[in-house]
Amino acid sequence: AMAHDLADAGITVNLVSPGMIETARAGHAPAHHATRRTLLGRLGTPEDIAGMVRYLAGPQARYVTGQTLHA
Repeated sequence: AMAHDLADAGITVNLVSPGMIETARAGHAPAHHATRRTLLGRLGTPEDIAGMVRYLAGPQARYVTGQTLHA
């Protein structure tokens, strides 16, 4: 809805939906990290997500709007 509302102003709106990401945590990792596997067989990294965000923020994505990118 936001992408639709802001398109006339030339503003793009997108979403990055990260999956299981390996990050530093205080305490134990969530239980589902021990019992679930990803398709690639590894947890993602913050750098994996940063690359998607960098793409969306850059000029290559100027025509991309209203999308959810799942990682």
